Amino acid sequence: MKTLNLQKLLHALIVAQEHSLLAASKKLHITQSALTRSIQSLEDELSIKIFRRKSTGIELTAEGQIIINKASELLSQAGELYADARALSSGARSVLLFGMDPVTADIFLTDTLMDVVKHSNLMQVQVKVESRSTLMSLLQDHSIDFFVADITDFSNIDMRDIHLTQLRQIRGSFYVRQGHPLSNNTKVPLQQIYEYHILTPTNVHESTWESLRWNSIDDEAWQRKRQIVCPNIQSLKEITRRTNAIFATADLNVSTEFETGEFLRIDHQVANHGDLRTLGILSLKASNLSIHSQQVMTDIIEKIRGNNS
Repeated sequence: MKTLNLQKLLHALIVAQEHSLLAASKKLHITQSALTRSIQSLEDELSIKIFRRKSTGIELTAEGQIIINKASELLSQAGELYADARALSSGARSVLLFGMDPVTADIFLTDTLMDVVKHSNLMQVQVKVESRSTLMSLLQDHSIDFFVADITDFSNIDMRDIHLTQLRQIRGSFYVRQGHPLSNNTKVPLQQIYEYHILTPTNVHESTWESLRWNSIDDEAWQRKRQIVCPNIQSLKEITRRTNAIFATADLNVSTEFETGEFLRIDHQVANHGDLRTLGILSLKASNLSIHSQQVMTDIIEKIRGNNS
């Protein structure tokens, strides 16, 4: 199959715009005879008469109008492709801003940034590690390009102007150290769990904590729930090791500690799979993401979906 010469298409497009070979040749900075040969060659290749001469200049044939419309689209796409390739190779327009909630960042952020260092020419990457509600506000203010977070508690109103790609589900559990008073108990009720400080890397169950923050499970027993919210998961792990506090987080955050037996999962039954959370990557529907943002988003999607063990 023959390939079209973009330069000849450009010549034809300029002639169509100028309605004159002379004017078009001046705009293209080539001789009129060279332009005539280029147009003739293109017509021969396509077996279509693109232009016809008139006393007032040159005009498109009906078939030529179709060809020029297609040529305009093709040249525009070629220009975008060239600009994107140049941006990738040179690092132009290379500021990337994105966010992750603490649970997701602890699991996936390091590998994501390592890929950026190894394979990207980005000049600057800024990462916000915040609660999902804060990340949503930053996205809506155009302060970040996209973010990855637990999306379970977002409402339809929250997601109204958001483009969402669901990634995978993770399980949230309660973890304690070896020797914790609840470590050997079976079917531990929530009342016993909430007798201890609860450590969370973000408000893992924001809707649940809103109702529990000031009231006990027993409505007649008024008692503030003791919760420590901190985005630094390593700090929360260390507190779990040294105290009787209970760590509420995703299983993936403590997979190593669980496998070695350092942390134990409390035997607590959650009805209707309420301990399953959904991760997603979110951007604004109206945003025009840079090729760098799109590339990093694609890498994150593949990484999170691929790590589904």
